[in-house]
Amino acid sequence: MAVGTCIIATEPLGAEHIAALIANRAAVSDMNWVLDYFRPSADQRLIFGGRVTYSGFDPARIAASTRRRMVRVFPQLAAARVEHAWGGYVDITLNRAPHFGRLSPSVYFLQGFSGHGLALAGMAGKLVAEAIAAQAERFDVFARIPHHDFPGGRLLRRPALVLAMLYYRLRDLLP
Repeated sequence: MAVGTCIIATEPLGAEHIAALIANRAAVSDMNWVLDYFRPSADQRLIFGGRVTYSGFDPARIAASTRRRMVRVFPQLAAARVEHAWGGYVDITLNRAPHFGRLSPSVYFLQGFSGHGLALAGMAGKLVAEAIAAQAERFDVFARIPHHDFPGGRLLRRPALVLAMLYYRLRDLLP
């Protein structure tokens, strides 16, 4: 199912400021069910995302709402300007594991990266290339992960997902 995600980029912060935020320049994601993710860019900005919508509507005021989340994580960025904001959709699976498979012996699919596409897409491409070259063992590890449709059918699956994610978001907020 498609869910919306939003990303912002700060003004250039400078190498020292970026190093104080994330010393090893790693891409980071938190452990929440409704997660935030962030990383420094090559031009010394902080890229921060994770303001998601499960309702199918783009959140109003992407920059402002995502910026508030960023400042909760990095209070030292309270004065930093947001220069870019954008959003789009990612596909998620019910179990949040990627969904790999075959439609026929020569037709493969890769979907449901659940917000981890940037990290998994390169590996997925390598595994499907191996499978096409008749070395499918590693691809088949992922293809054997069981996947189920979201409950509720076409009419109720999105409202059911919104309610479920509200529950998990509340769990994220409680200690």
